[in-house]
Amino acid sequence: MTKVPAGADGQARSQADTEAESALLADVSGVLRSERTLWRATERIVSLSAPHVDEVCLGVPLTAGFDVHIVSRTVVRRAHDALAAITAAVNSPAQASARVHLRAMAEDLFFVKWLIGLDEAVATEYVRQRARVEALQAIKAQQEFLPLAYRQLNTDAPDLGFRDVSEELKQARDELADLYQAQGWGRRGPSVKKMAETGDLLPEYEFFYHLSSKSVHANLHEMARMAWGADSTVNISSNPFGGVHADLANVYGTWLFDKILETVADRFESIQTLMGCQEYGVWLALILVGAARQGRLPLMIHPEELRIR
Repeated sequence: MTKVPAGADGQARSQADTEAESALLADVSGVLRSERTLWRATERIVSLSAPHVDEVCLGVPLTAGFDVHIVSRTVVRRAHDALAAITAAVNSPAQASARVHLRAMAEDLFFVKWLIGLDEAVATEYVRQRARVEALQAIKAQQEFLPLAYRQLNTDAPDLGFRDVSEELKQARDELADLYQAQGWGRRGPSVKKMAETGDLLPEYEFFYHLSSKSVHANLHEMARMAWGADSTVNISSNPFGGVHADLANVYGTWLFDKILETVADRFESIQTLMGCQEYGVWLALILVGAARQGRLPLMIHPEELRIR
């Protein structure tokens, strides 16, 4: 059968696709030859996804108020902000701090997958009641601390502009507990671990909670890593494991970012478009698949550390 000519428009599109693929190939080749491949590839993910995240998060109508749909959008924005923060931290003297952002990304993944699996009316009631409790908790916490802080600084505390919320907070907590009880979650509600388990993400919970806890809590293994030197003297610094911290943040930050997008993709056409585009797939494969095929997914702890006195 004779091939039907594509026509001028078809030729133009084909040429544009070819040029785009050539530009992508050249960019990938440059990143692979660079000294900071994972960081540069993660930056490409952040830049590429930014307009798609904006499409999800800008100009959003509030016709239904604060509900599960708005929460899903906030999770997309928070994930993008966190990955951007990771790349900024990795490109700074404070590389070790980059891993801190993995905690919020992991919790958001477990939370949003659990939340969108609920009946929509229950989910909306939950987010509204929980948001009210958390806002009141913030008011009470600052009412208790800031006057003390002003006194310690030998200054009179100003009027913060809030009434006493103790009774309102108690009532809001009781109402939220009643909602929990009615759903069979117990009066304290589901834990993050239970949310992860419900979403079939328990191995991810165990790994990412331990990994992120090492950076947000007082952790003696991390402190011991900072004491590095000869037998008689050491220098206290995060620098000896700077590359380890950077790789953990880049690779697993990208992993969590992709999992969050995958979880909410069927709600947002722009996220589906992003995840289906060639460029996104190439950078994702470079960061994750490439490392996996080489057996080089970043480790939390290395065998060499166990041989050090």
